[in-house]
Amino acid sequence: MAADFAPRGVRVNAISPGEIDTSILSPGTDKIVQEQIPMRRLGRPEEVAQAIYFLCTEASSYVNGAEIHINGGQHV
Repeated sequence: MAADFAPRGVRVNAISPGEIDTSILSPGTDKIVQEQIPMRRLGRPEEVAQAIYFLCTEASSYVNGAEIHINGGQHV
């Protein structure tokens, strides 16, 4: 989609959040945080929102076809 819509001035990007501190966390998340996330903490909803905001600003005007992982290094 990024390639198809770019000539029309439309950018297509994706946000891929990892374990974020929300009410929908699954049981066992603490174990995942300690064993699989190098930063050893949950992400905050504000951190996801800030990445989305960046993609909505002129600062990201040349970002197209990107997937931004917000996961504390879980999938490096």
